[in-house]
Amino acid sequence: MYLQQSSGTSVLQVSASDADDPTYGNSAKIVYSVLQGQPFFSVDPNTGIIRTAISNMDRESSVQYAVVVQAKDMAGSVGGLSGSTTVNVNLTDVNDNPPKFLQRSYQLYVPELAPVGKAVGRIRASDQDEGQNAEMTYKITNADAAAIFTITTDAERREGIVSLKQ
Repeated sequence: MYLQQSSGTSVLQVSASDADDPTYGNSAKIVYSVLQGQPFFSVDPNTGIIRTAISNMDRESSVQYAVVVQAKDMAGSVGGLSGSTTVNVNLTDVNDNPPKFLQRSYQLYVPELAPVGKAVGRIRASDQDEGQNAEMTYKITNADAAAIFTITTDAERREGIVSLKQ
């Protein structure tokens, strides 16, 4: 659900240059600002370092952010010239979502003469994380049920296969 980072995490540094004579006033003094990407990102006006402006960004809500940074000469004064660039920021996933079952309960009907090892049902959970962070294994935690049934994980289908143990 949330990318666990604190506000102020450094993302990237942008850099612009100005061909004006740096010894003549502020004509070559560049100041950076964010034109698009607030309130999620900020930029240091002097160094061009882009930082997160809020903590706990949610990858499941938005994976990518476009941050438009402007560089303006004359120390940002009126009449200064400017250029801009777009930085695409992709959030990576962290394992922050628990698996959730698609149903609250499951009812399985097992024939009286079912052979040991026979699959008698499948259960399924989902996870909002992605890739390795969404992998899960199933386990029977009830001791009485674990004495009669076993469960294996079908990783490809992300299902638990319930089989007769005895």
